[in-house]
Amino acid sequence: MAEYTEIVSNTPRRTRIRLSRKRRNREEMARLARALEESPSVSRVDTNLQTGTIVVHHEKESLEDIQSKLKDLGVIVMAATGVEMPAKSLTDAISDLENRLGFSAKSILNLKLLVPLGFGALAFLQLARRGFQIEGAPWYLLAYFAFESYARLNSPDEKCAPEELSSEL
Repeated sequence: MAEYTEIVSNTPRRTRIRLSRKRRNREEMARLARALEESPSVSRVDTNLQTGTIVVHHEKESLEDIQSKLKDLGVIVMAATGVEMPAKSLTDAISDLENRLGFSAKSILNLKLLVPLGFGALAFLQLARRGFQIEGAPWYLLAYFAFESYARLNSPDEKCAPEELSSEL
């Protein structure tokens, strides 16, 4: 039995959580299930006392809300070995860093442009130094990173909605 509560599987619409030993009783599991069902992004919560698991059926991208709700209830959730916890995406990390550094969201010169330009500059330097040799970090790999990071950081899906943008300013 687990000594801590862990996420054992996570898909876009379903998360299975294995509870720690001390939480594997009917009353505690029912309390957690009721609290999770109150969340607007959760459609259904199933409990299994025998396995000590709670299965949360939810909207896409709701895992952070579920973890936050459990944390409010005093349950700290850890990732199980081999289960990847959805960390902040690259765009979220870059946006967070921009906010911390004081870049304006409407500024032309921002990290979403500087990161790809940095990869592009490295690609050019590698090409100038080593030519078309394939050793170390080849220029074409750095050029790919430049293109890919620019495309991902500036995709229309990752743009802030106008109301979100105005509320941050």
